[in-house]
Amino acid sequence: MEPEMRPATADVDPTVTAAVQNIRDRFGSEGLRDLIALAQMELRNVEEAERSLAGYAEPAAESAAPFDAADTQAWLAFTEVDADRADDRR
Repeated sequence: MEPEMRPATADVDPTVTAAVQNIRDRFGSEGLRDLIALAQMELRNVEEAERSLAGYAEPAAESAAPFDAADTQAWLAFTEVDADRADDRR
């Protein structure tokens, strides 16, 4: 097998293997060519989306506000259920 045609990982998921074999068995070489073309289109779309998402993740990590324990304490106090109130449905 040509180096550029090898799977990205040594152990291909059995579901992927079965899908390719099912296409091969049902549609032959034409089906496999269609599968490859569609897979390459999807690969480009996914890689573009990943690059786009990576651009959003970096600034968010830098601008994240520091943890404020007082905020957590205030939220816990606000949401605390009063044990004496029978009609409290929280």
